[in-house]
Formats: sequence, C-alpha cells, structure tokens
Amino acid sequence: MFDKSFYDLAFGVDPGGARRDAHFVTASLDEVKRELASDLAQGINLYLLCRYGARLTLDVYQQGELTESIDLHPFITISVEGYPDVTFTGPGEPVGYDFRGDEGDIEDDEDDADEDFEDEDEDEDEEEAEEDNLADRMFADDLGDTVKVSVDWDRIPVPSLIGEVAGPDDEAVLLAGDRLAEYGYQDFEE
Repeated sequence: MFDKSFYDLAFGVDPGGARRDAHFVTASLDEVKRELASDLAQGINLYLLCRYGARLTLDVYQQGELTESIDLHPFITISVEGYPDVTFTGPGEPVGYDFRGDEGDIEDDEDDADEDFEDEDEDEDEEEAEEDNLADRMFADDLGDTVKVSVDWDRIPVPSLIGEVAGPDDEAVLLAGDRLAEYGYQDFEE
C-alpha cells in the first residue's frame, strides 16, 4: 500500500464530445499553482471549463488516503476584454456569461444550394455575432492577450501535507478510479 502524502490536481471531462482525465501529482503546492496556471493559459481548457463543465479539483491525499477534494471552480475568474468576467459556482455553472446562449458552432457552416441568400447586412451581423461568440474564441484559442485568468489561492483552504511526502521516483494509487499514477503529469485519456 502506498502511504505517502501528495496533491492531485485533477482536470477531467466525461466522455462525450470531448475527453480528458488529466492528473498532476506532486507534493508541492507551488507546483500545483504553476501547473494550473499553465492549464488555464490554454483556450481549449477554458472552453472545457465553461462549455463542457469540466471537473477541476485539488485532491489531497494524506498518508495514501484521500482526505479532501477541493472544487477549484469557485476560486477562478476569467477576464476577457469586451466581455463580463466569468466566475463559477461549481462545475458546469459559469456566472457572468451565458455560454449556452452562444449559438455558434465550432464546425464551419456551409450554405445549402437550396437556401435563400441573405442580404449583405444580415451576413455582416452574423459575422459580428460569430466574432463575439466567446466559446468559439476559447475553442480556437483566439483570445491572445485579451484574457487573464486568476485563481484566488488565498481563499482556498489547502491543508499542508503530513508525514512522508511523495517524490519523483514514487507511484501513487489514486483512489478515484483506482488508477496507478506516476508523480507528475499524466492524462489517462491520451
């Protein structure tokens, strides 16, 4: 039995239109912060949080036992120029922007030969609406320097690890799914 203490930053999306089951196992909260900042700097991950309701937790294992699972959603703020700030009350619960109201599809729309053509003003309005579709912009990683993501670590009650802590040469049993995970990053969906 593995009886060391460690953190597991878990980011996941249930199988469906997208799949992800990523884990970052470490004994350092500073490493967790860096990994999460790296993940949240990618538009596709913001899209998964906002549109797919991705799970994002910091699981705390004390002496090999899962003792706490902290939902990180309520501590995240996504700020994009030209849009209201997005916060979360939980997974799949963004506040500040209606992602379900984004009607743009990620796929390219093709005109049907039988469709009536719309006048130029309507086409321009549609193009502007597509440009304003925040979910599509996240998916395409088209936000550039207009996005800032912050995590309020001061409000997150992360306990210190006790006892012997895991290290780079260790493997750890993740109780969620009974998977054997190595120290560091792995995605079980890759």
